[in-house]
Amino acid sequence: MDNFTFKYYKEIFQTALANNYQIITLKEFFLDEFDSQKKVFINRIDVDIKIERLRDIYKIFTELKIRASIYLRLHASNYNLLSISNILIIQKLKSMGCEISLHTELEDVGEYCNLNKNNLLKQQIDLFELLIGDKVYGTASHGDRTPYNNLNFWDKNKPSDFGLVYEAYDKRLWNNCRYVSDSEWTKWKSYDNGKLLENDRRTPIEHMLDDSPSCFHLLTHPESWYYEYIYE
Repeated sequence: MDNFTFKYYKEIFQTALANNYQIITLKEFFLDEFDSQKKVFINRIDVDIKIERLRDIYKIFTELKIRASIYLRLHASNYNLLSISNILIIQKLKSMGCEISLHTELEDVGEYCNLNKNNLLKQQIDLFELLIGDKVYGTASHGDRTPYNNLNFWDKNKPSDFGLVYEAYDKRLWNNCRYVSDSEWTKWKSYDNGKLLENDRRTPIEHMLDDSPSCFHLLTHPESWYYEYIYE
């Protein structure tokens, strides 16, 4: 369990820097705004719940001078993007170079609310750009305990149809990286070039030190991380 403390979280990025990874956003990856001759560490955060823990992550990123792509939900029942505290942390993360973008729930909202999903995404992009005062370059699909898979929206749609550069699971990245995620809370899971590494529960640090993948894609969620106790 020690590898889900904020102490360990910081050590992940310290290890990446010590092993000559350039830590970048997804926007930078898809716009080729990085040194292709060096190893790349794509830093992604999906804020499903516990948005307040971004303040702890911000402190770590400030100290290490790194950034991430951070995806926020418009439909979360447990946080309000317009609260003063959340506006402040979004401003701080933007000021240090983080990409702030949409964590979409298009299948869920479209099916439950009987809305046109294409129109919904266009409206959400306009609203989100107004909210954060910046352009949306890409989105990341949210996974939840519903009958719908929000990623299915992209089976028949392309990011460019909506003025976007990417969706986070775009095959250009997904099929060409080591992907490691904390999405099972107390367990790590990983994929290599789009294929699940069965029963591979290695931590991000172990992946970097064991295999040194040239393209490392880390997905974390604020609710997985704590100082002493997961429900603190």
